[in-house]
Amino acid sequence: MKKTIRLLTTAAIVCALMVPAVAHAAEVAKEAAPAAPIKASVQTEGGFAAVQVGNQVYVYNKDGQLYQTKGKERVGDLTDLFILPYGPEQLPFILIKSAKNGYMVFSDLWPEFAKGKENDPIAAYYSGRVLPTTQTKIVSKTGHHYAEKVGDEIVAYTANDFKDIKKGFHESIRVKGNLRGLILYDCCPYLVVDDGKDTLSVYHAGENGPLLAGSIDFK
Repeated sequence: MKKTIRLLTTAAIVCALMVPAVAHAAEVAKEAAPAAPIKASVQTEGGFAAVQVGNQVYVYNKDGQLYQTKGKERVGDLTDLFILPYGPEQLPFILIKSAKNGYMVFSDLWPEFAKGKENDPIAAYYSGRVLPTTQTKIVSKTGHHYAEKVGDEIVAYTANDFKDIKKGFHESIRVKGNLRGLILYDCCPYLVVDDGKDTLSVYHAGENGPLLAGSIDFK
């Protein structure tokens, strides 16, 4: 496996996230009904960790919380924590299985949207989606990017003018394989590809062609 996955008890997760208030709890505990079980798990990858408690996911680095899923449209089960490069940086992304919206990818806020929120430990950005089956075309939520199958290759396109998509699109990246997802970060497209490996491959554009950026444990 490409990462460590540990299932934690409810008590362990709670202790890790908060300092319990235990004053005069002994007598109350004797009379209280048993607490309902909570779904809890941890995934680690590189210098990052994703912690699921209930249907929310919290992402951390060594300095503390970076972001979390929040709101009925964004909660669900943690499927994978993975890292993608952005220039010299390594960024943590999470793949969430939403009962309503399918498999959604989240990241920390893009630099454009983080102005004034650089230290916000909660806000996350919906960066794209991954599909459980091969697709012929995927369009981003804003319509500024799309990916489609062309022969035995997948091609990602980016709008020429983000203020007027009627001005057309240009090719950003082209790789061989089957299309399974499209992820964006700071307007840069990452293609999620099924190319016959045990995991899904994620490619981005390099100076001399497509580069393998990372992988997602999801088939």
